[in-house]
Amino acid sequence: MIVALTGFMGCGKSTFGRKAADTLGWSFYDLDKEIVRQFGPIQRIFAIHGESYFRERETIVLRQLLESAGNTIIALGGGTIIQPENRLMLKEKATTIWIKAPVSLMLYEISLNRKRPLIKGRSNDQIIELYNSRVPMYQEVADAIMEVDDTDSDSNAIELSAKINLLCS
Repeated sequence: MIVALTGFMGCGKSTFGRKAADTLGWSFYDLDKEIVRQFGPIQRIFAIHGESYFRERETIVLRQLLESAGNTIIALGGGTIIQPENRLMLKEKATTIWIKAPVSLMLYEISLNRKRPLIKGRSNDQIIELYNSRVPMYQEVADAIMEVDDTDSDSNAIELSAKINLLCS
């Protein structure tokens, strides 16, 4: 079974997903890290080639990961769902959980790493606008929603593991 974690940047997909995979004994992939491994730093990709080139690479790597054998959790990038092809692949090949966090929490987490290409130079209002534009797409692909209200990664990972177990049964 493949479980994909979607949600906006800073919601905890990678942190909770990695811990849940360890708890369940599953494989774990962070889509952004796999893109970096295959194509180089995301900031450089954006700077040299632009967002559309990055999105094409993202789709290539997502397709590869969705062919994984065995039980796997994939933490998607916050914008992976903006490509219609990616949403279709997720619906066909994965069980997708939307990690839904309060905007204030995501803004705080984002503020800790302002190097993300899509938020560079954007105000909090613009970041919230970006988030709101993606909400319908997160809803579209979500087979389940996990609401988190803090960054306690251990308890959130336990809750995620339980949710995955329920979805598997």
